[in-house]
Amino acid sequence: RNTNLDLKLKFMEAQSLWRKGTVASLMSYGQAAQELIDMEPEYAGGYVLLGWYHWLLALSGKSSDESVAKAFKLAQKALSLDEHSSHSYALLSNLYTMVRQYDKAVVTGERGVALNPNGANNHCALGITLSYAGKPNEAIGHLKQAIRLDPFPEYYYFTHLGRCYRMTGQYKEALSEFKKALHVAPKNEFNYKQLTSIYVLLNQHEQAEAAAKKLLGMDPDFSVKHYSKTIPYKNHADLLLHVNALRKAGLPD
Repeated sequence: RNTNLDLKLKFMEAQSLWRKGTVASLMSYGQAAQELIDMEPEYAGGYVLLGWYHWLLALSGKSSDESVAKAFKLAQKALSLDEHSSHSYALLSNLYTMVRQYDKAVVTGERGVALNPNGANNHCALGITLSYAGKPNEAIGHLKQAIRLDPFPEYYYFTHLGRCYRMTGQYKEALSEFKKALHVAPKNEFNYKQLTSIYVLLNQHEQAEAAAKKLLGMDPDFSVKHYSKTIPYKNHADLLLHVNALRKAGLPD
């Protein structure tokens, strides 16, 4: 029989894989999350972890509709096991964003923060939701709070804070955050998408081309058109600011 220590070690293994931010590590993360469920089917945390895995697949454009549906089921399963699971609400908040139910996404994210005001990931999830819902200034506060609360901030805290700065025209600040994200996860594709666009917006075209080249080295099949369909911005102008910059960097449409 698995002990609490076994579960904790498997949970830590999954988190460590998530933090690396590479395609290979994220695939292994999904396997670790499933193993956690297999070890203890009544543990809500395992379902939340696997739900985040499918959310990320959807955000990456891989089986988007199917992945979102799976993630919703996993979040609901987690809540059925623990109705006070703040992490389940954080996951649901970002899932509602993916299906463009922005008001519901914000309310759900706020519920997660209310249940766990000192939870860094809860603030980050709400920040992500607010940013895509067209409220970057509100999002900045929550993302900064996530960074303050976490002794070892995740790379995506910085990435999404950088996105908010880009949305509000603070391009130098955005670049600073993207560089921080890259320092934590140097082989994360999402970071290079953000770096490429911000270099263009700062008229640093050589750096933009270099970042685009690294992105294509990681994802040779990258397409701006396909990528643009996966980004759940409520305001079309926010989407165009990002993807038009990617096109100017020479990335294939």
